[in-house]
Amino acid sequence: DADTRASLQGTGATSGYNDGFFIQSADGKWSMKINGLFQERFNVGHQPAAWNGATNDLKETAFGFETTRAALNFSGELAGVAYYNARLDWSPYNTNGGGGLSNSPLEWAYGGWHVNDNWSMQMGRQKMNVMRGFMVNAEDQQAIERSSYNYYWASSQITNGIMAKGSWDNFRMNGMFSNGATNAGNNVGNNPWNTNDNGWSITGRGEWLLEGDWAQFDHIGSTKGGTDGMLLGVGGGYLRGASVNNGAGTSTPKNWLVSGDLSYQSDGWNAYGSVSYQRTNDDTGGEDVNSIGFEVGAGMHMSDNDELYARWQWINPGVGLGAVSSNLNMATIGWNHYLAGPNTKLSVDWSWNFSDPSFVNASGAGGGGYAGWWDNTAAGGVGQTTGSQWLLRTQLQVSF
Repeated sequence: DADTRASLQGTGATSGYNDGFFIQSADGKWSMKINGLFQERFNVGHQPAAWNGATNDLKETAFGFETTRAALNFSGELAGVAYYNARLDWSPYNTNGGGGLSNSPLEWAYGGWHVNDNWSMQMGRQKMNVMRGFMVNAEDQQAIERSSYNYYWASSQITNGIMAKGSWDNFRMNGMFSNGATNAGNNVGNNPWNTNDNGWSITGRGEWLLEGDWAQFDHIGSTKGGTDGMLLGVGGGYLRGASVNNGAGTSTPKNWLVSGDLSYQSDGWNAYGSVSYQRTNDDTGGEDVNSIGFEVGAGMHMSDNDELYARWQWINPGVGLGAVSSNLNMATIGWNHYLAGPNTKLSVDWSWNFSDPSFVNASGAGGGGYAGWWDNTAAGGVGQTTGSQWLLRTQLQVSF
């Protein structure tokens, strides 16, 4: 061990902390960065006890603690030519059909190489980079959790594929060919290749930096003393799912989608908005489904360590249970208290539904389980209510 340490010192290798603990060679061509995330929550939720006059055994009010995420991320450079990024995420939702983003602790794992100064290629298990709210990592969100809006769309998933990425001073883009769309919450993108059953997807996104620098948009929110910045993004794609027998015949879901977002940051405050449209056809003789939705939000620092935020999200999924409402219509207000800068924060937020969110949460591409809402459609399909559901979440987040 002493010889090894002496050898490292002789090569000029460096180590320390810079947005993660790292070790690298003196020229920076070989490196490893280690990041970690812990999210501990206490939730209190309320829903009506009866659904359209039916009585069931669902609790009216419930509360409890959970470890929503405990993650380790490894990334770095290889000989200054190639790179890698992998994350292990232990979560009660990262199980097959559990409402998470994967069916195992492996959340993503991909490698890539730099083609030239502007272009790179990467292959493996990775996000479909279409919507900014989904692209930004869980630890860099302003609210306690991504919105149900961000988890609903067919491209809001992690899958296996190959991606080309280009970056210039004020514009960057990506294009991806990958496995097909998941069946809601089944996370098929992380299964063996032969279970994909001829599903495939083409997705992409372009971003224009209208003001500021790229780094300030790695997270949602702003900082006291921060500079002005504005980012415009447009993404979309075609996703063909694996064929399944849904009782009405063999179904091959096809999704066309387009999404746009605009984000603004300034000294201690920020605002953002996003709108999305998706058309789905399942090939079983039914009508095409047209989903449309939007999300708007803002945040403001009241002091160096305290931040208030608010968010409103709405989705018309274009189909439902034939009951009062299958739309999502939800408002959220929250507070962040930063205990150690961005690395440790205590958060509280409260969300109110003006319509029952369970159909949208159950119909998304996966990941809605993290948000913490009940799925009332699981109670024998007893229908929906006019809403009146609320959720109070408290979270301690530690990230490094």
